[in-house]
Amino acid sequence: MTAARFRLTAPVVKEHPLQEQLCRILRLEIAPAGKVSRHGVVWYSIDHANYAGEIPGVRIGRGIIAGILDTFILYRGRAHFLEIKTEDADAALSEHQRSVGTALLVGGGLVGVARDAAELLGCLDTWGIPRARRVQL
Repeated sequence: MTAARFRLTAPVVKEHPLQEQLCRILRLEIAPAGKVSRHGVVWYSIDHANYAGEIPGVRIGRGIIAGILDTFILYRGRAHFLEIKTEDADAALSEHQRSVGTALLVGGGLVGVARDAAELLGCLDTWGIPRARRVQL
């Protein structure tokens, strides 16, 4: 009798396609990631999957914490943070994300959650971030 073979399978990341879609919209509406738009807006995504890494103390010691939001936008010296969530019922903000979001608000930043293109554009418009208005919903 042979033992069952162990197989690694990649996890299903439901937010990945949504994040790609919303980043395409940010490129159209603002500028490429890491580039400054003609209105002085810069944005980028924060890749922090598996923040604990191979040796948790190493990354945590560098200030990498659980709950960091997905996208950073800077406009007129003010930080704006977006958390991208799918519309799944289990896609609520985690305790760590709520804690980090609260800290960002207390520190003067703005925080939003986008579950689709309309919510992303709504955040940009509510925050007064100039955009090209290329995306029509």
